[in-house]
Amino acid sequence: MRTFLGTFVLGGLLTPFAWGENDFTLGEVHGKSTLSAGAASLTTHGINFGAGRTDQRSGLSASDKANWQELYLKPGVALRLAVDDERVIETAVSVVASQTWGDGDAGGYTRGGDGQVAIEQAYIGAGQGNWSLRLGNQDYRVGSGFIVMDGNFDVLGQGSYWLGPRSAFHDGALLSYQHDSIGAQAFSLAVSDRYQGDYRLNGLNVDFRLVDSATLGALAMAVESTGHGERFEAPRDGMQVYNLRLLDAQFLGFNDLTFNAEHALQRGHGRGVSYSAEAWYAQADYRFSDLPLQPQLGYRHARFSGDPDPSDQRQKGWDPLAKGFIDWSTWLVGDVVGNYLLFNSNERVDQYRARIQLNPAVALGAIHYQFSLDQANYQGVAVTSRRFADENTIYLDWSPTERIFASASFNWVKPKAAARQVFGDSTFRALEMYLTYRY
Repeated sequence: MRTFLGTFVLGGLLTPFAWGENDFTLGEVHGKSTLSAGAASLTTHGINFGAGRTDQRSGLSASDKANWQELYLKPGVALRLAVDDERVIETAVSVVASQTWGDGDAGGYTRGGDGQVAIEQAYIGAGQGNWSLRLGNQDYRVGSGFIVMDGNFDVLGQGSYWLGPRSAFHDGALLSYQHDSIGAQAFSLAVSDRYQGDYRLNGLNVDFRLVDSATLGALAMAVESTGHGERFEAPRDGMQVYNLRLLDAQFLGFNDLTFNAEHALQRGHGRGVSYSAEAWYAQADYRFSDLPLQPQLGYRHARFSGDPDPSDQRQKGWDPLAKGFIDWSTWLVGDVVGNYLLFNSNERVDQYRARIQLNPAVALGAIHYQFSLDQANYQGVAVTSRRFADENTIYLDWSPTERIFASASFNWVKPKAAARQVFGDSTFRALEMYLTYRY
């Protein structure tokens, strides 16, 4: 109850700031000021199945309990000048201020007192007709964020690891084309997180709207390591990434049935390492729109390849790169397992979900995940069974307006044979409350 009250007390403090959008003009220049904010309060028990939390800076183990709070504010302003009917000039800048209190997160990525104020977006751009170009720090997402969406991981001194307020790629160039059902982007974007290792994504993405409810997309991308990171743990230089996807597909007149699927490969070589990894998923969701409460049911199977021999010079484990988060389990697969244990690599996941809409502002949902390892090791530690854990989530979403979103969830993870071998036999539990304002 203290966690629940803490979140909504923080949420109440944010309410006076939630005026958000503010349009204005300066001569011929049209402007918009924005503000997004978020607050969270979390309590976890049985961290790492009883083995306790590991501080990612010191490597020392700590208690198997953690209670912490996070807060961020992100003010910004955007300016746009229409030179004529075809040409526009634009610019935008935003700042993120974040803070963590209490014990720090359950993964040991942040401590109480961690926080930072830094530039988030800062770009200039121009457009003519169907073309546009943006240069600088900017957000960018491919499809559902399966591979490319988040340019910063919000760890260590940055604070607010769980809320993850930072997403902009740095030092970027994004050339976009949009005409009718075809959209394409050529990009060069830096994932600028010195704690995890800086690297640049250079690629081309194309989306084609097949019908009113289906999009076919393709991505080809090369990864270039800058080597500037303080903790450069994963080799990426010379990696090539290829992705095909079908999103929001509805067939045969069944408007309540939706399919999503993607397949991706990582190939190439660089600095003595070759890459041979694969990831894919297939998902079906059905919404009973004619029934009271509009119940929804869904199933997804996802696989992210693992490496049977992490010590050799061939990387077969899928690298999640700059995956993002847009909704429950996409692409943070399991709010506990995805945040602290498995990170879209060396895992196979069966996911079952149900959701009902209690009223226009409130939804109740449940998710069950069955996690297995793709290869019989956990981060290089050999195990005799691939069954890792089962996670269960019950959540309540509340969105009284299009700008305000709050959620409360209880998550518990039961270890299976592989997790028991590496960690322990306790249930990993998390109570999570948060409120965000975004516009």
